[in-house]
Amino acid sequence: MPSSLFTQIFALVLATVAIAQLINLALLAALPPDPPRVVPVSELATAIRVGDARALRIRRLPSPPFSPGQAGPGATRMEADLARRLGRSPADVAIDMSEVQGRKVVEYYPAGSSTPEAALQGQFRIAIHDTDGWLLVEPADQRLLATRERQFLLLFLLSALAMLPIAWMFARRLAQPFERFADAAEAIGRDPRAPAPEVRGPAEVERAADAFRQMQKRLQAYVTDRTQMLGAIAHDLRTPLTRLAFRLEALDDGNREKLRADVQEMEAMVQSTLGLARADSQPVERQRLELGSLVEKAAEDLAVTGRKVSAEALDTLIVDGDPVGLRRLFTNLLDNGETYGKRAHARAWRDGEMAMVDVLDEGPGLPPGEEERVFEPFYRIERSRSRETGGTGLGLSVARSIARLHGGDVVLSNRKGKGLCARVTLPIAR
Repeated sequence: MPSSLFTQIFALVLATVAIAQLINLALLAALPPDPPRVVPVSELATAIRVGDARALRIRRLPSPPFSPGQAGPGATRMEADLARRLGRSPADVAIDMSEVQGRKVVEYYPAGSSTPEAALQGQFRIAIHDTDGWLLVEPADQRLLATRERQFLLLFLLSALAMLPIAWMFARRLAQPFERFADAAEAIGRDPRAPAPEVRGPAEVERAADAFRQMQKRLQAYVTDRTQMLGAIAHDLRTPLTRLAFRLEALDDGNREKLRADVQEMEAMVQSTLGLARADSQPVERQRLELGSLVEKAAEDLAVTGRKVSAEALDTLIVDGDPVGLRRLFTNLLDNGETYGKRAHARAWRDGEMAMVDVLDEGPGLPPGEEERVFEPFYRIERSRSRETGGTGLGLSVARSIARLHGGDVVLSNRKGKGLCARVTLPIAR
């Protein structure tokens, strides 16, 4: 039984916190605190006189950085001692000490001497009045990330680098089921009849995948029932139509021709409905094919019969699809465009991960608000479609049905100036 996503994330957080605490404990144990800095006043005076850049950092300031005498009585005595060694007045020297590492004046015994010498312990700053302003004197290593801090930062960075592969493996393990689930959903969007792949992962992901599979089965069953019912109705209508065709022969010539045209139109509608039902209910074998060549071949076959149609492929478009269904799609659109728009031209091109085919005609276009209604089965626009123009009103419905079964769509829009554009979008094969 797979563990839940909550359990995995909770375990990851606990493991991260535990590892971070272990790293902190290891750092504290491995790095003992630095000993307090002790600087005898004699060494300090010598370093200031010679300007020892390795030991001191000296900057010139226009005004004193702090007030003399604020560090306490011990610092005041040391200010006087340092001023004497530098040959300056006590008023020209000021000492400021930080709380870090002690902040006090101590006695220091030089090697081989029994006489103590005043010394500064911890971090400090010294201000010395000069003819051109003030000199600020600080130890060279008295900066952020100087010694211990730098070591801590380096070790923290190394520990973070060591944690990256572990974090990546955990994140990848948690993300893979979602990626597989997204791929499965996209595959079903391209082919609704395709079997849903098995998705393994946390309990929540498997539950969502199972719900998705059940939803797909219910939708397929619903569509199958509707198409079978539609096919059954169309099939049953053929019997009374056949009887009507026989009885027409007993009528006089004037009424016979009118009724015969009605019966023939009804038979054409029934035949188209049966074709649509079969196309929606029967599974098809999909294969990789070059869409531009298929569109050009459909236009070429129509042109052989005298239809004013043409096609061009601007890009190579590889798609997964049913060649018979796709050929029927573009044949319907080209036939529709030539019938109601005088001539039709198809242009195939690529836009990102989608194959685009525009079927352009030179007709009057569609009235506003009719762009979606014309996809309804048997819907006709009276002023442009009648019995004389032929057709059953199912061509666009069939075209859109085929496109959507391939994960795409068909939309209609009026062109600028004159004409209609039927745009087919289909996903490029991976």
